[in-house]
Amino acid sequence: MEPIFKRAKENPIIWPRDLPVPAEAVLNPGATVQGDDVVLLLRVENNAGYSDIHVARSRNGVDNWKIEKEPLLRHGMRKWRYERWGCEDPRVVWLDDEQCWYITYTAYSQDGAAVGLARTRDLESAERVGLIFSPNNKDAALFPTKFDGRWAALHRPEAGGGIENIWMAYSRDLIYWGEHHCVLREGAGPTWDAVRVGTGPPPIKVDDGWLLLYHGVKMYGGLPVYRVGVAMLQEETPYKLAARSRSCIFKPEEPYEKAGLIANTVFPTGVLERGDEIWIYYGACDSTVCLATAGRDALLNALE
Repeated sequence: MEPIFKRAKENPIIWPRDLPVPAEAVLNPGATVQGDDVVLLLRVENNAGYSDIHVARSRNGVDNWKIEKEPLLRHGMRKWRYERWGCEDPRVVWLDDEQCWYITYTAYSQDGAAVGLARTRDLESAERVGLIFSPNNKDAALFPTKFDGRWAALHRPEAGGGIENIWMAYSRDLIYWGEHHCVLREGAGPTWDAVRVGTGPPPIKVDDGWLLLYHGVKMYGGLPVYRVGVAMLQEETPYKLAARSRSCIFKPEEPYEKAGLIANTVFPTGVLERGDEIWIYYGACDSTVCLATAGRDALLNALE
């Protein structure tokens, strides 16, 4: 069977050794376009274990990356105590109504993992909005448009007892969030996503609704395996699930996806639409940044 995703032959496209700062890992980037450049927001873990978010730019989105030495979002700032241990796993969207990019990310501290929100007009400096979801919560992504005058965000709270599903909330001001809905539940029994699910990149608008790539986890011999599925959310009420792939559509296969800091992991967080192709940027084994592409129709055909 022909695979849905095709990996870039240049993979991994960014290694820790490519960075202008000492780093243990580079992973889980947000992705957007600014002018003629593809821009990635990289999670960079330093050799002490703390993470910051750095900007990388490339004309073709594949190679010749120019990576900023100074972080866009730096952990440990005195004013932002809930980021004392790290700024992690960014997702980024351009909001036309606000005329700027908004970044959701994991704010990590001794108090747990929470969801932070920041905004930037130039991808050179960022203004923090603050926490929008309290611990333990992560894997948040904004929709790029309003629904009946309200913004919407996907997120993944920990419900206790090992339950970790994808939820959605609404906000009129991007600060205060409510009307929570469970959107996509983890699988059952032996399924590939039975341990947990989480949002991948921000949702993609298609004719029939919102296309959502998500990661799912299953344990093998006590170790997690991270794979990717696809779902469709309803157009006007995106907390309602319209369809979902029965099987995973992307999984660790290459050596750089099977061996690393967290083995057997593909973790998509960035997405670009390039004509009829969908480009996903993903972390491999929590160690490097990689790229894979898929046809829009192939993703839609994977839904059931």
